[in-house]
Amino acid sequence: MTMAVWVPAPAVLAGPDGDCMDPNSDDFVACPTRKKDEVKTPRPMSVVAHIDTGVNPYSAAFRDRSALAYKHPSTYIPGFPADAKALRLTLDVPYEKAMERDADTWKLVRRGDLYWIPGTKIIGAISFGAGGTNCPIAKPPPANIISSGQCKETVILDDHGHGSMTGSRATGVARSLAPGARLVSIEGLGATGVKWAAEQGWIDVQTNSWLSFIPPPIPSAVSDAFAEATKSTFTMAASGNGTAYITGFAPTPTYLLSTAPPGVVLVGGHDNGKTTLWSGAPPHVVADAYAGFTAIAGSIEKMRPDPMACCTSAASPYAAGGAAALVEEARRLLEDRTTGTTNGVLARGDRCIPQGPLADGDFTLDELGDVFFHTAQARPVEGRDDGEIHWMGGPGAPSHIEYGPGGNPFCPGCTTTPVPWSAIPEAVDAYQLIGYGGINEHSVKLGKKVLAGKAEMPRRETADAQYELDQSIREAMFSGGTSGAFRFGEFEEVAIACAEMVVSS
Repeated sequence: MTMAVWVPAPAVLAGPDGDCMDPNSDDFVACPTRKKDEVKTPRPMSVVAHIDTGVNPYSAAFRDRSALAYKHPSTYIPGFPADAKALRLTLDVPYEKAMERDADTWKLVRRGDLYWIPGTKIIGAISFGAGGTNCPIAKPPPANIISSGQCKETVILDDHGHGSMTGSRATGVARSLAPGARLVSIEGLGATGVKWAAEQGWIDVQTNSWLSFIPPPIPSAVSDAFAEATKSTFTMAASGNGTAYITGFAPTPTYLLSTAPPGVVLVGGHDNGKTTLWSGAPPHVVADAYAGFTAIAGSIEKMRPDPMACCTSAASPYAAGGAAALVEEARRLLEDRTTGTTNGVLARGDRCIPQGPLADGDFTLDELGDVFFHTAQARPVEGRDDGEIHWMGGPGAPSHIEYGPGGNPFCPGCTTTPVPWSAIPEAVDAYQLIGYGGINEHSVKLGKKVLAGKAEMPRRETADAQYELDQSIREAMFSGGTSGAFRFGEFEEVAIACAEMVVSS
């Protein structure tokens, strides 16, 4: 089976689902270029990008059987490149059989080219570098970032498992906070992917579950990219892990992370509502950080709990889904049929919302952050997608037999305590460990009420004061730590594959 190639054609016909097809064959061709303001989404929509080790597009977590999933994204995403190529894969058959049938297709995939995958919610897939491998058996952290020759590294396809986890935690069906969101998968860790996502103009939220070994205040391409990204996308990053981890002991100070300049939302962890004192601190919010529901690499099965959904690497994308859900709701309320930001505005409309952040008809990146933080659950409780508790579920045979029973294979020494956050009085200051609190279905529900003007914005004066102090410290830390001039493709610091496998997971 060969991959469909998008090439200009003298004439095109509308396919049965509105995509563009070559009149002389049943293949896709390039859609006629349309002006951005002429393209409207069929429903309120959000787009999330994850920068990671690739994605497993065969997973049920990314399957979309609607007509929309067979239309070229440029026909319904304003500004989406019309020359993106269709990566047509064999879906709904066992993974091994699908890979056998699609072997020739994968050989034609090239780094730096943008693809979309019909039949899935993956509207964008691009590779800027090796995603990492995990063979012949799973390796202890750090994961292999470059193939040793024993391991096969496939462009865009997740050969490790970490990227499939983060992508599904953000937008997976049906165990995420934004199952209706579209996903953009960016393979290869580093500044290039962060900057590319921010420059597209049609991406709303980006999530990063990786870290760099070079901290500020050293001039850094990574620091520059993250600082610039916050101006055009809601930019999130895992807060990192401590304890016996390579980046330090519990907790790792987030002020030393090059992925954490002012404006980046740092996500720490809890475990089914219980305290996990090893995640990087201070974070700004937290989410479940161990064995939550996730897609599995090398499988077409539905999302299930697995230790690969580990640590703050799993927390950041899940929280990103919460942000995307709020963006979708704001667009629904304002009847906005666009994606991305325009001059910092995520949604705009004339519909009258009597009170709240949408009362003026605009929903900005700053307002998204305001709602996202203030509606976080001050004391996180167990959520519907949290899966197993660290000391009750694996990892054991057959999932991760090489690590033996118990413990956390991706963060040595990172254990969960039996103390639930709900048992700690809200009068006790816990900002340094959980920031504003937990992002889950409860926070999203409250956030939607605030957007609709049906609930007042919660007052969080203490957390606000600590956040302002946090941002002031980061301003001082990063004032000499960013070069101020990022050049696409310039040398980047060495990043650890699966950040989380080594630092943020």
